[in-house]
Amino acid sequence: MRFVLSCLALIGLSLAAPAVLPPEEAVRSELVIGGERAYQGHFPFYAKIPGCGGSLITPKHILTAAHCVDQSSVGDDVVMGLDDREEYEKEHGVQIRKIISVTNHRDYNYNNLSRDDISILEIDQPFEISNYVQLMNIKRDDTELQKKYWSLAIGFGLSNITKNDDGTYSGVWPRYLQYAYIPLIPYEQCKKVWFYLLWEKQVCIGGDRLGVGNGDSGGPLSILDDGKFYQIGVASYIATGQYFNQNKYPAVFTRTASYCDWMTENTNGAFHCL
Repeated sequence: MRFVLSCLALIGLSLAAPAVLPPEEAVRSELVIGGERAYQGHFPFYAKIPGCGGSLITPKHILTAAHCVDQSSVGDDVVMGLDDREEYEKEHGVQIRKIISVTNHRDYNYNNLSRDDISILEIDQPFEISNYVQLMNIKRDDTELQKKYWSLAIGFGLSNITKNDDGTYSGVWPRYLQYAYIPLIPYEQCKKVWFYLLWEKQVCIGGDRLGVGNGDSGGPLSILDDGKFYQIGVASYIATGQYFNQNKYPAVFTRTASYCDWMTENTNGAFHCL
């Protein structure tokens, strides 16, 4: 598995006021900030892979971020039905499989974190669908979903984050899966911060002391619509140090609707957007 902290300098504009930001760095998004504990079965589409998250799109395929994985990830575990990382081998309903292939988007460039950060993992045996393990829904046209206010982020990322005297941040890895409902940030508003780095194949979220960070990479961004969750994004990157100000410096996700044909092609026709 590739454990990533690659960086990129940025200068942006504040969403709150027309002020120029100091040079910052963008880091891979890996935490659900301001989150609450999720219990087993709440989000049965969530997949745990080493250092990152993902979503189950067919019984044999996981959708995640390309920066989370490479060919060395083959043989790693994928865990479904998990809400307690310390007791997962004892939990009823937890299933574990092995990664047998990694397919990163052909245009993904590890040195350019802003584009095509998406990957499909194939596992050795299909997951059995149950109350704790279920498939994620993805719409080909997510226009109406994008008009919603609240989105759902999930992950095992750092929690209880505090800022140290030297300007660095500290936190702890949570035992339990965390979730938070976080406002969607309109594309044009997000573009004012990320400029040329942001393109139409991405979506943004952020709230005051609500967001994602270290440990949530690859995890799904979802919208609840008519009683069902639909994935609209894959966690990609955030601005360094802006854990608590993502309403001003939004987190960026790869937009899943833009990759429907790619997902169908790279699951050998097993997956189709709705």
